[in-house]
Amino acid sequence: MFQDNRWLRMLQPGITAIVGAGGKTTVLERLGTYGHGGNLPIMVSSTVPMDSTRIDNVEPFDVICTEDVEKGEAFCAERIAGGHVPAWFWGLDGEDRYIGLPTKVIEQIKQHHPAWYILIEGDEAKDKWLKAPLPDDVPLPANCDTVIGVLNLQMLGNSLSPEKVEGIDTALTIMGRAKGAIITPAMLAKLIMHPRGMFRGMPCKRVLFCTGYNAVQHRMTEALLDELEGFGLAASVLADGYRETCTIRQYVAY
Repeated sequence: MFQDNRWLRMLQPGITAIVGAGGKTTVLERLGTYGHGGNLPIMVSSTVPMDSTRIDNVEPFDVICTEDVEKGEAFCAERIAGGHVPAWFWGLDGEDRYIGLPTKVIEQIKQHHPAWYILIEGDEAKDKWLKAPLPDDVPLPANCDTVIGVLNLQMLGNSLSPEKVEGIDTALTIMGRAKGAIITPAMLAKLIMHPRGMFRGMPCKRVLFCTGYNAVQHRMTEALLDELEGFGLAASVLADGYRETCTIRQYVAY
């Protein structure tokens, strides 16, 4: 139950956007599952393309793909009323990926259903370990209530490379380093706190969700959290594992 409560503490009515890299879909799945277990009216979606294998076989999500807003909204309302978790996407592309809903549609859903817990994946990191801001990033909903930034702690002590970092050129500029540089807690903190960084400057609740906790020396993680002091995070969550095995080790509220 304690584990359930720590996941539930990240949830609140309205829009929760999950951004970053290194476990976004796992966080979305776990929040949806624990929220469903807590009898919350949960809806799942995305504003970016998602690999269908990440959502399609995940219970208890019920997937619909439609560009008909009235139909999609009615489907979600019916499923939520029946005690299920709907997942609404615009359709499938040629690469077998779910197409996310337009941001304006997400904003309208919140206006029509203010009691719903709307979970969206809001970043495309292309399976890399770290995500830097890109000029063509899909904007987050303007009426977002929570942004959960997912950070893979295994980047600490790793090198800055295109193979590991989506948006490598932006990351190099923000961190003030060259390719191949070893990433320190201070460098990661710069990327997180930058006005166009992980949280996109959104004036809402911010939660840093760190994955790979047990794979990294804890003193490095502690140094990172020290660097972020005063940034305005609502909480830092330290976790390890993947999907069903993803386990929160520490939940630090500020």
